[in-house]
Amino acid sequence: MSDWLVPISRHVRFAQTSGRTVEPRYNALRDAALGGRLARVDCEVRGPLVNLRSGDTVWCCTTELEVGVFAVGRAKAATKGKRPTVTVTFDKTRTRVLAADPLPAVTIRRWVPELRQGAVSLDVRPRALTVLDAWQRERGERDTELLGPIGAAPWRTAATKGTKGAQPAQHDIAAPIARLLRSQDFAIGLELPVRAEPRLIARRVRDVVVVDVCRARGGGGRTEALGAIGPLLMAQWRLEREAFDDARLRATLWLAFSARPNDEVTNFLEDSGILVSCLVRAGVVELTDRSKQRWYQYLGAR
Repeated sequence: MSDWLVPISRHVRFAQTSGRTVEPRYNALRDAALGGRLARVDCEVRGPLVNLRSGDTVWCCTTELEVGVFAVGRAKAATKGKRPTVTVTFDKTRTRVLAADPLPAVTIRRWVPELRQGAVSLDVRPRALTVLDAWQRERGERDTELLGPIGAAPWRTAATKGTKGAQPAQHDIAAPIARLLRSQDFAIGLELPVRAEPRLIARRVRDVVVVDVCRARGGGGRTEALGAIGPLLMAQWRLEREAFDDARLRATLWLAFSARPNDEVTNFLEDSGILVSCLVRAGVVELTDRSKQRWYQYLGAR
């Protein structure tokens, strides 16, 4: 049996158990997977996929929002005719985990540079297959090992078992930030109990990032920011001064706004050492230029 990596394109069609199609956009596919409704994908047999056989494993990925690999399933035999297709039935449990916590696009491209050209057989990319397997089998254990000592619940646990209201993986601000932190190899966790506006706690060895969401109107945010600083500073104090598995942790604070705050608020926060970001469009959160410079100077890709 072989493994294949198949990107979203006009040559694939996702469907629910009922047969109703699912829009090939990450948010729609993620929501269907988390709800247990995403059942299969039909792929046109084109290019390398002529060699795909019944029983092969198919991993689906997308470059939208730099999401990466978000679903996995088994292929059935191809149909016959002038335009044959292969139906891949998703493993709902594994796909639920991947949809909530996708393997970042930047990571998979590192091992499969030809992915932009279409489907790829992982028989010729064994390192990529190792990375995919480790993401499913080992990433959760690594998260627990890093986050347990600091009292945070692993992202996968909270994002796949469900909470009251929307799940963290569907949060308009926390979810994009979690994907960014994942692309930088952070373990992602949530402070318990998980609130409607979840507090993200991410750890990579000694570095810890604490992210709070701040709902404020564009051009404002002063009152909301001042109210958020106290709890953030308390979290930093606790993380840096209490003993956690003998590690001397360094905490970075991050305030994620739902709309761009006024310049005075941004400057005050950044002068105080707090990273500032805002939601610029659906699924996209961006740090300010100054915060981005600080991020990549101290905490970015290494």
